[in-house]
Amino acid sequence: MSLSRRLLLGAAMAGLAAPALAQTAPRLRVGAVLPLGGPDLPLAPANLGRPARAALDGLTLSAEDAAQNAGLFGGGVDLLVANAPTAEAARRAAARLIAHDRVSVLVGGFTAEDALALSETAAATGTLFLNIAAPQDALRRICDPLTFHVEASAAMYLDALAGWFVRAGHRRWMVVHSDDADGQALMARLDSRLGGAHWGARLAGAVAVDPAARDLRAAAREMARTDADMVLLLTDWMTQLDLLAAAESVGTPLPVTGFPWAAAQTRWFYGASRQAAPEAGRSYRATLWEPTLDSYGARELNARFAARWGRPMDAPAWAGYQAVKIATEANLRTSSLSGRDLAAWLSDPATVFDLHKGIGASFRPWDRQLRQSLYLVQIAAAAEGGSELERLEARAALTGELPAIYMPGTDPVQRLDQIGDMARDMPRCG
Repeated sequence: MSLSRRLLLGAAMAGLAAPALAQTAPRLRVGAVLPLGGPDLPLAPANLGRPARAALDGLTLSAEDAAQNAGLFGGGVDLLVANAPTAEAARRAAARLIAHDRVSVLVGGFTAEDALALSETAAATGTLFLNIAAPQDALRRICDPLTFHVEASAAMYLDALAGWFVRAGHRRWMVVHSDDADGQALMARLDSRLGGAHWGARLAGAVAVDPAARDLRAAAREMARTDADMVLLLTDWMTQLDLLAAAESVGTPLPVTGFPWAAAQTRWFYGASRQAAPEAGRSYRATLWEPTLDSYGARELNARFAARWGRPMDAPAWAGYQAVKIATEANLRTSSLSGRDLAAWLSDPATVFDLHKGIGASFRPWDRQLRQSLYLVQIAAAAEGGSELERLEARAALTGELPAIYMPGTDPVQRLDQIGDMARDMPRCG
């Protein structure tokens, strides 16, 4: 796969204590493999161009931020980007970036298949891989010490949503899931955890839908007839929009939320959701990042992103930004280009990152998943007046943090580890 864009940017991380950093770190090369698509790609579930382009903006800004501090500690970073619309294209692009461009770090993963291809390529070549958009739990069960997950896991998203909705009094859940591998895996994880882990919540009904079917009125009628307290859509992002429109047409009276795939964590999706269903489409959503956050340095990061690109820093952009920041800091701390050296430093329990979420973030040792807070937003009515950026920001309103990490008498890390799979859920890796 040919490279679509090449950014050669000298870098060193700002704000890091000089004595703790290697003074002769070699120049790091990071390869981003993204499904950027093209202008003629049809609107379909497989079209992930919007979140991929947001991620590229975040990657680029992070490299530019690092470039401003080049020369402070030596080293540097070159960011190389490949457009790979399929898993096989991602595998070829990753192999080329490693063999011909000598990258030490791969960044990407927008589907389970993409992420698996990049993980396998990284494992075979001793390259570090940072997954920024694939939430599937099966990826966290891969016994590969070179794969790390900046994107939250599906288990984290489901636990966070369950915790919030159950505390809000929604204990009977109606679920509409796609009849494919992703939908079945999400449904199985939810079903296994609702009753035991979430204070007596239970499934009031479940409907499987064909992701290829566009007439979803039968599923919407089931949603309208249920005695549940809420509806959860475990389908791809586009089927969620179609289900919302169908629910609106039959007058579903319940709050409806959906699984937060990367494509469903963008201002574009929030606008499309409200347009498809003015009432049903304005419920609460979970997200990895929110561009109206203003604590812990988030305001400054969001403002710099908006100033650079003229649009809000959606979750995929935040994940891309932090992936480069994490990789660059690992390079500076280890003075190494070895993927294994970088991975060993990321795995160290003493390694903590400031990712503008209020508490130092670290990777869990059992699944190499980034510990972090998630956020709850409510989709809002279309804003009138103001700048285009202000209207985009107003498409959702921040309502909460998941979990609440600063409860008195609790350890924040332990609180974060309450969402997602625990070590006992992981396979034994020899």
